[in-house]
Amino acid sequence: MARGESGWAVVCVVWALGLAWGVGAGAVPLGPGVLSGSTTLSIAGYPLPCSTVDGIKLPTPCERAVFAWDVEVGIDLKCTLQSMAAFLSTVFGIPGVEHVVAGFDGSWGAIAIKPELVFSVPCETIVDVNNLPNTIIIPPGDFLFAQARLEASGTLSGITFRWIIVFQDLNFPNPGARFTPVPPPGAPVFYTAADQSFALGSLITLSSPVGAGASLSLQIALGATPGSFSVKKYSTYGKADPDAMYLTVSLTNIPFPCPWCLGPVSNFRVGISARIQPKGDPFISLTGSVGLTLLEKATVGTSFTLGITKGLKWGGIHVSIPTDFGTLNLQFDESGEFKSWSLNLSYRHQFNFGWTTGSCSASATAVPDRGVTSAAFGLALNHGLLTANYGLNYSWRSDRGLTFSALSTRFSLNLSPVVAGFGLTFGRGGLAMFSITVGYVF
Repeated sequence: MARGESGWAVVCVVWALGLAWGVGAGAVPLGPGVLSGSTTLSIAGYPLPCSTVDGIKLPTPCERAVFAWDVEVGIDLKCTLQSMAAFLSTVFGIPGVEHVVAGFDGSWGAIAIKPELVFSVPCETIVDVNNLPNTIIIPPGDFLFAQARLEASGTLSGITFRWIIVFQDLNFPNPGARFTPVPPPGAPVFYTAADQSFALGSLITLSSPVGAGASLSLQIALGATPGSFSVKKYSTYGKADPDAMYLTVSLTNIPFPCPWCLGPVSNFRVGISARIQPKGDPFISLTGSVGLTLLEKATVGTSFTLGITKGLKWGGIHVSIPTDFGTLNLQFDESGEFKSWSLNLSYRHQFNFGWTTGSCSASATAVPDRGVTSAAFGLALNHGLLTANYGLNYSWRSDRGLTFSALSTRFSLNLSPVVAGFGLTFGRGGLAMFSITVGYVF
């Protein structure tokens, strides 16, 4: 881990390297820039629980309600200079500026280069006094540097690669995590620059087809993992982890010679993945999968793990059978004993009535003992500049079974370069949220 001046020195080196590479070291002269982007204003209202004059909160909604508001402005700018484009993205609202992302999109031959810097305020989720989910800016609410990131990707000689270098604050609060104050009870938690701890990591992924539908991939982790790094309303792939050090080699979808695969059995394929991790236990691990097609429709698959000391362990058998109504899934344990089943139903239809076009869809999931545990219905209509979307959802509750979950509707109007939208969401307790969005695209 690096702190203070040494940490910022790494940031400057990574940023300068990405910028120089993105420009192409002057190989392509820069002409006049072309500015493009968008700005969006979003207003959302959430009705608060209904209370009587003596402060008793009712479990049922009121016809007139007090609303909690969320106002958000998003700005995305992009200046294109032939082979390079500089971008700036920011979101700010009631708590102030939430994040700022600045960087470049460039190329060097067939290689795409993208360095970026991320700044944000630390925040986490809470349940507020109205018993509703909310987001709190952690005091003192300083706007902090959170990440420097450089990504290079492309395809060379048939090999697709992706190389990510990250310099991140390991302690930066995840906006989706629960805010838990430390003792003394009720005292606020503070997060300042002095609480930050940075680490540098790299993640390299290579992949290439090897014929007959099989593919070979290689992943090298040096202080980073494939997880995501998140700040408020922004996330990126690749997360710093000082303890991560491994090499994974995977060969998937390998056609396997099978003399007994005759008649109803076909398409016998195997996948193998080996991982070497000097800091891990075990030092070497081997996992794999086996799959085949039965009666030209059903797929049968299983997985296995091979350990140096634990030997071979099977992971059960999964059978997927497509039908006219949906897909039937059967699960067996490693001994071959039946465990469970589920039925996923789905339907989609597109139509054109002349005066309007659109689509309708429906889906449901059924399991033993409970029957149908979830269901969803959707309708989308398009008429000129106007688009309307409707959604109806049902979900399982342990005390009531399958019950109504949500009804949502959204209307969008595209008056290029201006776009506008209005949405309503109803839950079990009546209106749950409404939103108004106005944007300008240039």
